[in-house]
Amino acid sequence: MDFAELISASRSYLTRFDADHYPACFQAFEADAAPLFASLAEQDPESAAAALIDTLERQREALPRRARKLAAEEEKRVLALFFSPAAVRLGGRAADFAEALCRQWNARYPRNLFFVGDYETLLSGFAPKIMGIPIQSFRK
Repeated sequence: MDFAELISASRSYLTRFDADHYPACFQAFEADAAPLFASLAEQDPESAAAALIDTLERQREALPRRARKLAAEEEKRVLALFFSPAAVRLGGRAADFAEALCRQWNARYPRNLFFVGDYETLLSGFAPKIMGIPIQSFRK
């Protein structure tokens, strides 16, 4: 399995992006991605990122015209919600690869941007809040 196959297979996780299912889906993605990130040690992050984007584009070209835009949006969401947080947690070459992928994706698709984030920040978004204030911080 390569990164493009992993991203395509992980699109099913997007329907489970909620407080109950995200941690389990993220752990499954992280376990599948760890060997792929480990293989990046001898690759240049910039060229690996360009190759991944090119592969994703070729896969999209095989789809009907109407499905291409949806596929690109779903790929971006997998990159933002699973791929980059997993890379940031691993650090080192994986984090460099995620940053390079983000830069190149955003340069190629300026209307479909994504940003590198971390798992803890995404997970904290599910915490209950009232007007932006976490509920557990209220005191009587």
